[in-house]
Amino acid sequence: MFARIFHLLPVLALALLAGCSTLPTLHEAGAQPLVHDGKARRGMTRAVVVVPGALASVGIYEPVLDWNVPDGAVMAYRFPGLDGLKLDHRLDLAEAGALIADAMRALEVKEVYLIGFSTGGPVALEAARRLGDKQVSVALISSAGPFPSGIKASIIGFFDVIEALSRAHGKSLEEAWLENYRTLLFGRNHFGKKRQANLSRNLAEHQRGSLRTPTTRLTLAHTTDLMQWTLPRDSGLAKARVGVFHGAEDSIFDLAETRRFAARIPADMMATYPGQGHLLFVTAPTLWEDVRRFFDLPPRR
Repeated sequence: MFARIFHLLPVLALALLAGCSTLPTLHEAGAQPLVHDGKARRGMTRAVVVVPGALASVGIYEPVLDWNVPDGAVMAYRFPGLDGLKLDHRLDLAEAGALIADAMRALEVKEVYLIGFSTGGPVALEAARRLGDKQVSVALISSAGPFPSGIKASIIGFFDVIEALSRAHGKSLEEAWLENYRTLLFGRNHFGKKRQANLSRNLAEHQRGSLRTPTTRLTLAHTTDLMQWTLPRDSGLAKARVGVFHGAEDSIFDLAETRRFAARIPADMMATYPGQGHLLFVTAPTLWEDVRRFFDLPPRR
């Protein structure tokens, strides 16, 4: 797994600590969430920084480890309570972005490539807007948007779980969670399509025993700040290249709203994946190559 491959060496040993959950912020807790692949060093040319989404492990980015990043490193921002990080703080989007930006400056990186999935999208944007003096590219995958995007996602997600429980005939919470996973894969409308329905059923079955209902404390630690986040107007962000990668059937963040979000940034490009849902890293076979090409990085080694 990605978390085992990554050296759990806090990047903050090399960099500077940036200055509805009752947990303290990252700064107050003194947590050190940035880890790297063992290649990070001061003065390197480029860094690829990956940020997961709420309740997601940095393991979703394991394919990125195969990228060819000349004179550079792959780095990951861990969320509280996952990937060996204690649940002793809550995610603050701006603070997380500032921490990443401070690390890039301390390491004197010239080119920064940020990838944010879901809730990680706003973190990547918060980092990018603080790095206007560097060459910055951002890939937003199934990204959360500004207020009220997070609130809508929470409400929609609740009703999706209720619907999933109905499809599972109330057998167990695990069965409901597996059914909801199917919705995340291909959206709400795929169940009547035999091929996709069979595929989602098989993919969900592979997750049996590994999907766990998240605790309220963990959920709040990951999502509270998103409920009020707005897209800051910043000249630094205007200098970044931004690409949006979104499933047409995303059940969490609506495609139409994402198009408006992309226009507001404004994004340099938007790739839409027909028939795909929120978990593009599972269902879209070309996703990582699409992102790599957008970044204009060399082919896989």
